[in-house]
Amino acid sequence: MNKEKTINHPTNICTMQIESFKKFLKEEIITTLKSLNNINQSNFKIKADIQKVKYKRPKTSSQKCINTNKTYSIGIYVPFTIKYKKKIIIKNKYLFLAELPLITSEGTFIINGIKRIIINESVRNPGLYISIDKENSLSATIIPKLGTWTTIKSTKTNDLYIKFDNIKKKFPITTLLQSIGLSTKKVFSTINDKKTMLRLISKEKNMNTELALMKITKIMLKKGNNLKNSRRIIYNIFLNKNYYNLGEIARNQINKKLYSNEFLKRELILTPEDILGTLNYLINSRNNISNNNIDDIDDLKNKRIKLIGEIINNEVKISINELRKNIIKKLSKLEIQINKKKQKINIKGILNTKILTMPIQKFFNSSPLSQIAEETNPIAEITHKRKVTFLVSNSQSKKTSNLQIREIHPSHYGKICPIETTEGKNAGLVWSLAKETRINKYGFLETPFFKTIKKNIKEIIYLNSTKQINNFSVKKLNQRKNIKLLYPISNVQMISMGTSLIPYIEHNDANRALMGSNMQKQALCLLNKEIPILGTGTEKLIANISGSNIISKSSGIVKYASLKKVIIHEKLDTKCKLTQNKNIEKFTRSFLRKIKQKNFGITYKKYIKRTYFLKKEKKSNQSTYLHQIPVVEKQQWVKKGQILAEGWGTKNGNLSIGRNILIAYIPWKGYNFEDAIIINKKLVNENIFTSIHIKKYKTFLTKNETGEEKLSRNIPNITKRERNNIKKNGIIKKGTFIKENEILVGKIKKDKNIDPTTKLLELIFKKERIKDSSFRMTKRNKGTILDVKILKKKSISIIIYVVEKRKIQLGDKVSGRHGNKGIISKIVNPENMPYLQDGTIVDMILNPLGIPSRMNVGQVFECLIGLAGKNLKENYKLSSFNKSNKENSSLKILYQKLYETREKTKKKWIFDFNYPGKMKILNGRTGEIFKQNVTVGYAYMLKLIHLVKEKITARSLGSYSIITKQPLKGKAKQGGQRFGEMEVWAIEAFGCAYLLQELMTIKSDDTINRYKTLYALTEGEFLPKPQVPESFKVFILELQSLCFDISIYRKENDRNIF
Repeated sequence: MNKEKTINHPTNICTMQIESFKKFLKEEIITTLKSLNNINQSNFKIKADIQKVKYKRPKTSSQKCINTNKTYSIGIYVPFTIKYKKKIIIKNKYLFLAELPLITSEGTFIINGIKRIIINESVRNPGLYISIDKENSLSATIIPKLGTWTTIKSTKTNDLYIKFDNIKKKFPITTLLQSIGLSTKKVFSTINDKKTMLRLISKEKNMNTELALMKITKIMLKKGNNLKNSRRIIYNIFLNKNYYNLGEIARNQINKKLYSNEFLKRELILTPEDILGTLNYLINSRNNISNNNIDDIDDLKNKRIKLIGEIINNEVKISINELRKNIIKKLSKLEIQINKKKQKINIKGILNTKILTMPIQKFFNSSPLSQIAEETNPIAEITHKRKVTFLVSNSQSKKTSNLQIREIHPSHYGKICPIETTEGKNAGLVWSLAKETRINKYGFLETPFFKTIKKNIKEIIYLNSTKQINNFSVKKLNQRKNIKLLYPISNVQMISMGTSLIPYIEHNDANRALMGSNMQKQALCLLNKEIPILGTGTEKLIANISGSNIISKSSGIVKYASLKKVIIHEKLDTKCKLTQNKNIEKFTRSFLRKIKQKNFGITYKKYIKRTYFLKKEKKSNQSTYLHQIPVVEKQQWVKKGQILAEGWGTKNGNLSIGRNILIAYIPWKGYNFEDAIIINKKLVNENIFTSIHIKKYKTFLTKNETGEEKLSRNIPNITKRERNNIKKNGIIKKGTFIKENEILVGKIKKDKNIDPTTKLLELIFKKERIKDSSFRMTKRNKGTILDVKILKKKSISIIIYVVEKRKIQLGDKVSGRHGNKGIISKIVNPENMPYLQDGTIVDMILNPLGIPSRMNVGQVFECLIGLAGKNLKENYKLSSFNKSNKENSSLKILYQKLYETREKTKKKWIFDFNYPGKMKILNGRTGEIFKQNVTVGYAYMLKLIHLVKEKITARSLGSYSIITKQPLKGKAKQGGQRFGEMEVWAIEAFGCAYLLQELMTIKSDDTINRYKTLYALTEGEFLPKPQVPESFKVFILELQSLCFDISIYRKENDRNIF
C-alpha cells in the first residue's frame, strides 16, 4: 500500500485542555451567569450585563506564584445596574464576582504554589438507553444533560411503570400519559403492541387528565394538592427549560432511535411524544428481546469525556445558584432595614463574592479530579495529562465496581490503551488515552484511519464508535470485505504513549507490560543521560510535546542565548551577511534570491523578537531537579520546530531516563534471589546512576511568651566553619556545602528561664544571656545551598533550597522497561564481578528465574540486540507489532545482527551457533569459566524514585491505635515496623522463643508492661514478665460478641477480667 500521507504527531491533549478552558471563559461562563441577569426582589431590580464580562490579568507571573506559594488566578468582573424604586443607584459598574485559577501554557494550574492537573472524566452520555436486569426485565432510561432521570420499567407481569430518579415511588405509565394530555386515540395509533396497551388502559378506565395529575402528585408528595400546583410540578420535571435540558447529543440520539427523518424533534426538553415513543421502543424491544436494541453501557459510544472547561463550569453553576439565593435574601433584609430607616443602601454588602470563590478553591484543593502534577520525568508528565477517570460522577467506587466495568471493550481500539492503567483497586477504572486518539467537540473519543481507494491513501479520517463511512461501521472493520476501505495509521495506535516506549512489547505478558509502562513514569532523570540503544521511535515525539525541550515556533536567527533565555529575531534584515557566518546553514541560491526579491514579505531593518525563557534549577513536585540548557549559539540560524534548549530527561532531542547497562542473567551466591539485583561498584564511583534532588526547608521568626527570635551571626558555641558559612544577616550563603545538624538560619532570643543569681550578674556586667534557636539541617541529610528566599508577610519566613546528589546504594529500586524490577542487594567490586571473554566486566546481575514465570521475554531480545548495537556502535528504532515481516521476524533480525557483530568485530564468542544468544563468561573471583552458557547483553535500566533513603525510618515517639493499642503504620505517622505473620514464622524457625514473646507483647501491645519496661530500663532493673497483649483481648471480645462463652484464666477459679 502506498502510504503517501501520515500523521506527524498525535493530538496534543494539553492544547485541547487549553482550548476547552478558553471556550469556558468566552462562551460557557456567559451562559452560566445568565441567572444573575435579572433579579427582582420587592423594590430592588438588579441587572447584570453578562455579555460585557471582563477578566483581570494575574497580579504576578506563574513562576513567582510558585516561589511565593500563591495561586495563579484571574479576577472576574461583571457590570451591574441596580435600581431601587425605579431610581438608578448604580449603572453599569463593574463589580468583582470571583477569583478563578488560570490555566498555564503547560495545561496545569498553580494552586498555593503547587502545580496541579485536572484529570479528564468519563461520564455516561445523555440519551435513551435500554437495559436488562438479572430477572430479564427491560427498562428504558432517559438521561438528560440537566434535570431528572426518567425510567420506564417493564415488570414480570408485563406491567409498565414510570419512575423519576429523585422520587422513590413509581406509578403506572398510562397515568403519566393521561396527565400530560396524550389522548387514548394517539396512544393507540403510536404503540405497535395494541393488546398490551388495551390491557393497561383498561385498568384505569375512568381516569382523565385532571384525575391523573392529582394522582401523580399525591404519590409524589404523599398528600393531596390542587390542580394548579399539580400542573406546575409536572411542568417543572421535564418541560421547564430552566430545570430540564436534554442537550444536543441526547436529542440527536433520541431522534435516531424514535423518529424517522420527517418527524425529527428540535426541542431540548422532553416532549410528550418522546415519552410515548420511548414506551413504544421499550415494548418493541421486549417483544423482540433477541434483537440488538439493548444498549451496552460499556461501549464508548455511550460515554463521553469531560474536559477542564466543562468540569469547572459545572462547579461554577452550583455556586451561581447559591449566589443568586444569597442576593435575594440580602435584598429582602435590606428592604426591611431601609423601611425602618436604620440603614442606607450599601451595595458592597449585597454581593458576597466568597460564595463563588470558596467552592472553586475547594474544588482545586480537594477534588479527586484535581491532582498534584507528576513531574518525575517527561513521560510521567504527559501520561498524567492523558489520564481518564471513571470514578467521580458515575457513582462507582473501588469496592463496588465489577469486572465487567473494568475489562477491555472492543470499542476501546485506538482510543483507550488496553494495557496502561493503575495497579490495585483502581485497575480498569482509570484509563490512559491511546497514542493517536483525539477528543471531538462533543467529548467523544476518535481514532484516525487511512481511507484508501485501490490501495492508495486519499485522506486521513477520524472515527468514533458511532460513525459510519459508506454504510461500513467501525465495528465491522475486521471483516475481510471492509479491509480494502480503511487501514489503521500505525501499528501502535491502540496503545498509550508510555506503553509505546517498550520495545518487543508483543513478546511480553500484558501484566508485565503494564508494570513496565507504570515504572517508566517513576524513573528518575539522571545526572549523566544516555539514549537507549534500542528505541521504538516514540522517544523524540514525547521529548518534544512534554515541554521538557523548548521548540522554536518559527525560523530565525539567534541573537542571544544563555541559561536564562533565548532570543530569536524571526524576520531578518536582508542587509545582514548571512553567508559569512559559519553557524548558519548553507542557503541555496534560490532561497537567497527569494529573500532579495522580498518574496517572503520581509522589509529592511524589521524583525519580530521572540523570547524563550528557560527553567533554571527548579524544584519539581516530586523534589527532583528541573533544568534546561540551550543547545543553540548566538547568530545561529534555526528552523521552525528545531530544539532551542534541552531539558530534564532528554538528550539530543530524545527521551533519556535511564542507562545502557551490561547485564548477565545468572544466579550469583544467592544475592540475586527473588528479584534482588547485584551491581558493579563502578555504577556508584562513575556516577552512572546518580540523580539530583532538591529539598525545601522553611522556617519562621517567631514571637511568643518565651521571647522574640532575631536573625544573627553571633550564635554562642558554634564552630568557626559554621560561622564562616553564615552571612551577616544570619542566613547561610548560596553555594555552601552543608552537613547534617549544621546551621541553615542563625536565630537567637533572650533566655528568660534563668535563676536570680544569673539575673544579678547580667545587671552587673550589662550583658544578656542569649539562647540559640537556630534552624539546622535535618539528620542524615547533606547538600549544597541552591537558593534562599525571604518572604515578608505577617511574619518573616525564610525558604532554603538544598541540592543533593544521590548515588545508587543498597536498597534502591531499579527496573527495566519490561516490568523486570528489583532491589539492589549487593554492590560488588569490579574485580569480583563476572567478565566477558574480551575482559569487559558485567555491570549488573539479574536472576534468570525472573523470566519464565513472568513471561516477559522481550527483555532477552532487548539485551541481545543491545549487545549487537554496542559493539557495532549503532542505535536502532524498532516499532512494536510490526507485521511487515513474516513469522519469527524478531528472531531473524536478532540473529542477523549478532552474526554481523561476530563477523565485523572478529569476536566469535558473541554468536555461538550451538547456543545462539548465550556465551561463555568467566568468574571474577576464580578466573574460571562458568559451567553453563549465560545470556549477556545491554539493557536500558532505570533508577526509580523509590529510594531507600526516603524509606528508612525509626520510631521513637508516636501514636497508638485506639482499638489494638499497637503503633500505627507509615513513616508520615511516625509508625512502627510491621512484624507480620511470615516474620513470626522466620523467628519460630530459628527457635528464638523469648525474642518472639518480647516482640509480640512488650514491644507491641502489652500496655501495662510497656510502661514498666521503660521504668526498668531507666532504673537498671530486670524486665517484667510479658502478660496478655491487647490484640488478644480484642479477639476474645469479638468471640464473645458472637455469643461464644470464652474467657481467659490465669489459674483455676481465677478469672482474668479485662
